[in-house]
Amino acid sequence: MNFLTTIISEYLTELIGIPLTLLLNALLVACEISLIKIRFSHFNTELRDRVEEDKRIGSLFGSGDRTIRVIRFGLTVCLILYALLSYPLFKSLFNNLEISAYGLVTPVSALLAFTIAVSLHHLTGELLPRAFGLAYPLRSLRMGTPLIVIFGWISRPVRKLVFGLVSSFWMLWKKEDVPDLDSLDLETQIELLRKESPEMSPVAQLILKNTLMMRELVVEDVLLPRNQVKYFDLNLPLQDNLEMAKETGHTRFPLCYGDLDHCLGLIHIKDIFRHTGELEQLDLRRIKRNMIRIDSEEPLESALTKFLSHRMHMALVIDEFRGTEGVLTLERILEQLVGEIRDEFDADEEVLISPEMDSGETVVSGLTPLHEIEGKFNVDFENEEVSTIGGLVTSELGRIPDVGTEISISSLQVEITQVDETRVVEVKIRPVDDSGEKHADESRE
Repeated sequence: MNFLTTIISEYLTELIGIPLTLLLNALLVACEISLIKIRFSHFNTELRDRVEEDKRIGSLFGSGDRTIRVIRFGLTVCLILYALLSYPLFKSLFNNLEISAYGLVTPVSALLAFTIAVSLHHLTGELLPRAFGLAYPLRSLRMGTPLIVIFGWISRPVRKLVFGLVSSFWMLWKKEDVPDLDSLDLETQIELLRKESPEMSPVAQLILKNTLMMRELVVEDVLLPRNQVKYFDLNLPLQDNLEMAKETGHTRFPLCYGDLDHCLGLIHIKDIFRHTGELEQLDLRRIKRNMIRIDSEEPLESALTKFLSHRMHMALVIDEFRGTEGVLTLERILEQLVGEIRDEFDADEEVLISPEMDSGETVVSGLTPLHEIEGKFNVDFENEEVSTIGGLVTSELGRIPDVGTEISISSLQVEITQVDETRVVEVKIRPVDDSGEKHADESRE
């Protein structure tokens, strides 16, 4: 009894401070896990909506990156306080119990004190609150919001100083801003989902990843440029149009007067086959179907919704001046989800990206979308005027280049290997050092 009384009288501050520190640490951990769970709940929009509608926690969720920084700073403070309070208490406790091992009282008591303190913190300050945060994210955020708000206000000067130093160091090292919460890798999230659902196949993982990535794409990223679009021209005889359709093997064609800027609608080959009269007397305008128009800057997800709601497979893509940039097909959208779709008529189509193992170069079709090049070579072209690598090369040079021309664009050396009268057909790409040229310039003709 005297021993207990002595411990209480000498370590009253520690006995009160340790449980309080563990409680604060647990609240912060639960809030951090809850915030991350909600921010990346791609398949539970109802949960996100409920959080955003809650006035008490909506502001924390809206500024998630700042909230995470407050929480992490708070956890660091809690850990330091816990170490300062718990270690002396447990060490003194074991010393007073006169635990000895070959006369080494102090080392043994110190080891036991460290082990008990770490185990207690890991169990009550980490594992249990993490589980609670995952199971009850809304309740966790509601309980921890007052603490986060108060601590955020108190620690603001110190946090700004620390974050400023970290940002400066990161900018000097990586030449970019400090990554925020939204930069968490989608592949990591998919991998975690796969572990939770072992029956998920690799194909399902790929489609799921592509579905999440598609939110970053707009129509311009995947459209077929107008100089590659085959269409029925009302200024030409019907037989010429049918010969063109036979050569391409396509089933749907825009119906135009002269060019795509004067498009009347869509012609389906089946409608021509169903015509019962003389083919020479067929008026294409009478069998045309409606063709929707989509803005080039419209999100690809929105374009897919329009295709499904209108039961369409092809649409004209227009720019801000109402001019036609090209066409978008349902197939090109679906390829962003499942990969390239090829049928028996596509057997001889060119491969968009084909690495050459011996030379380290990569052969790339001129029609390859820029976002695919950016993803493969980890570059950013920062050109919003074009959507394909062939268009980028032409835009940088200001003309259709000659075969053999080389330019440097965003740490890539691009050699033009094949062209025709209207476009760049094929290029070779190889990465260059960061010290290389960053702007396009002709190095040889």
